Amino acid sequence: MRINRVEIVTVSASQATVFWRATAPADIAASCSAASGGNPVSVSVSSVNGRHFRAVFSGLESDTAYKFQLSLNGRILHSGEFKTLRPAPGDFVFRFATVNDIHIGEKIYGLIFLPGLNLFPVTPGLKLDIDGEPFWKYTNETAIKELNKLDLDFIIVKGDVVTDHTEENIRTAKEMLGSLKHPYRVLRGNHDRAASPKNDFFLNAFPAATELQSFEHKGRGFILLDDIHPATGNTRFSTRTIELFKKEMERMRDIPVFVFAHNPPLRAFERAPDNRISEFLEIIDSHPSVAGVFCGHTHGNKVAIRKRDGKQTLFVETAAPMDYPGGFNIYDVHTGGYVQTCVRPFCAKSSRWYEKCEKAYYGLAASGLFGDISDRNFVRSVPR
Repeated sequence: MRINRVEIVTVSASQATVFWRATAPADIAASCSAASGGNPVSVSVSSVNGRHFRAVFSGLESDTAYKFQLSLNGRILHSGEFKTLRPAPGDFVFRFATVNDIHIGEKIYGLIFLPGLNLFPVTPGLKLDIDGEPFWKYTNETAIKELNKLDLDFIIVKGDVVTDHTEENIRTAKEMLGSLKHPYRVLRGNHDRAASPKNDFFLNAFPAATELQSFEHKGRGFILLDDIHPATGNTRFSTRTIELFKKEMERMRDIPVFVFAHNPPLRAFERAPDNRISEFLEIIDSHPSVAGVFCGHTHGNKVAIRKRDGKQTLFVETAAPMDYPGGFNIYDVHTGGYVQTCVRPFCAKSSRWYEKCEKAYYGLAASGLFGDISDRNFVRSVPR
């Protein structure tokens, strides 16, 4: 019996979560202790399907190196290590979460089409419906159940709530998001765009999801932008969106601002003048305290840093709960910054699906979407 796909998904200042698979059902144990020595830390191991495992290491010291082992009947199957995050600067203020790309109504996962050639996908698709439930249903419902257990002030849904813009899909998405116990806000993704303004079922269901949504919460600013070209789905900011964004950023000049969009705005091939991405970035560069720009769309974990005039702005992409690597994100906001941690939903059906769809894109999903630990979990200081 062997184990594989050992993945350290979550690391915070006090906790870490490790996932793995076994080739056969087994009673696998996990242990963890500081690399410098000391007593073993608290560990909770759970499994589903007999083969998919999760270990949660709790009560850890911050900014400390740890070693862990996975074993069966005293035989070590795997050894690994991680380092906990340093404490976030300042006092804790509040917590919120984000989720993206829930893709209600998706029938086949992993298809890629070349521009203008939508009849012929260049990648094979995958499908795993279990007991009549499509993969988008059980993965997202598990994520929502776990979100509902958390103490959150609100949730931001970063677009692509459906795969096809139909009235039925959007109604289903509205019902599913309605089961969240926390207030939530939705922005539009490329799959959420309507064929015409007269049949914009998305905007009918989520009327606040216009060019820009802006609010303040406990001394922080939050701006949600529609950066979707209505015809192509590529990244584009309208003239009105840029005008509203500039006005709101100037109004919030004295507080840290979290900026959200669906499409990542740093892709060079989309930097045409009509897309106004350069104007967006100039506004970002001019603000003294941008906490980060947070996007979905790519279904992967990635952090990029834009350096301008001595400032470094984070551009963060996060994975989706409906496909590998699976995840939503939690943000603990402190007086001097914040912490991002990634959480992977864990249930029997989702685990089977993640195992299957990590092989998507000719096997590149596993290596291209998971990211590094620092892409999923990090501490960020934000000046006030």
